[in-house]
Amino acid sequence: MRMGTVAVSEALGAEALAGLIAETGSSALVTTPSQPSPIARLDNRQLAHLVTVANSPLPVLPACEPAEFIKLMRSLTVLPSRGDDERKGKLRLSIYHRLIGHHPREAIAFMVERVLTTLEWFPSPKQCLDILAGWSRRDDAVSERDRAARDVRREVRARFDALMLMLDRRELDQAAIDKLPLAIRDIAAERGFLRRHDDGVYRARPLPVVIDA
Repeated sequence: MRMGTVAVSEALGAEALAGLIAETGSSALVTTPSQPSPIARLDNRQLAHLVTVANSPLPVLPACEPAEFIKLMRSLTVLPSRGDDERKGKLRLSIYHRLIGHHPREAIAFMVERVLTTLEWFPSPKQCLDILAGWSRRDDAVSERDRAARDVRREVRARFDALMLMLDRRELDQAAIDKLPLAIRDIAAERGFLRRHDDGVYRARPLPVVIDA
């Protein structure tokens, strides 16, 4: 066994590994081996940065500008509705702005497009709210967060595979094994690399002895 207690949790990203297992479940990791990736690996600093990006809240998009809101909502006047005089029309627009005007322009535009392609009558506020509930952001901040999360998952999986290979080769000493998250030890036991003894300690299984014929 060549690797001792040299910060196994740091070198292998134990917390990230545990998070991956909690997300996917041990059986998925056991039955779905990953493929080698030509993409460059991440060091601990890069991984920590991407974890922060992936877990950070998205910046709040600004509310639709009033003039732009009016312009978008006027697109819906092609749909039939109860006859409104100018005063009632302004009042209705004011009510709609109070109820949905806090949404970003992209969401309002999505709602207008959906209304024009799916409804036959001018929508009620509830219909507008229901459609807005189905809108999802696709801006640069979302792309950056999703890309960071994807890179984190790839790196964590690569570290997991590397750890399983080390366990398969019996390259970790007992102190290093004891530092691994319980979920990791359970998977290693499922794969036949470790054995859980009666005292609760996971120990490396002896390598099979090859007898020459």
